[in-house]
Amino acid sequence: MKVVKSKLLEMKNINKGVGLGSLKFGIYTTDVEEELGNPSEAEKNEDEGENWHYDDYDMSMSFDEDSRLVTIAVSDESYLLEGVSLIGKDVEFVEEQVKSMNLGESFHEEISEGEEGEISVLGFEDSSMNLWFEDGILTEIQFWPLFKDEDTIVWPR
Repeated sequence: MKVVKSKLLEMKNINKGVGLGSLKFGIYTTDVEEELGNPSEAEKNEDEGENWHYDDYDMSMSFDEDSRLVTIAVSDESYLLEGVSLIGKDVEFVEEQVKSMNLGESFHEEISEGEEGEISVLGFEDSSMNLWFEDGILTEIQFWPLFKDEDTIVWPR
């Protein structure tokens, strides 16, 4: 029982530049299916790759044209960044928490304001991470592998 609980807890910890638990950037669609089962929804991109969504895990992911995992997005408060639950918290709380996380320089940009409310992003280029807010509340953490330069991904080992 301890092993299962430990694995579940590991699965909820975001590891910047590496992935989420055993879901490491660079693994293939077959590896993800082995770990999580079939996605609730899958769609092919017109240009390249695929997007998968797992309703049971409140998680989406993208794969490149070689079927390698390149992006993960989570939207449940049980996911942790550096041991802290941020999803569902307001922008002031999140900004205060991330100050001590060594995520690098940030930018905060308003994406849209309309009938559906205000959408903004707090981004960390050095950590390959975006924090998405709706009406000032964090709703999603999106992250991807680190890059050596503009075109070269540093795949985790």
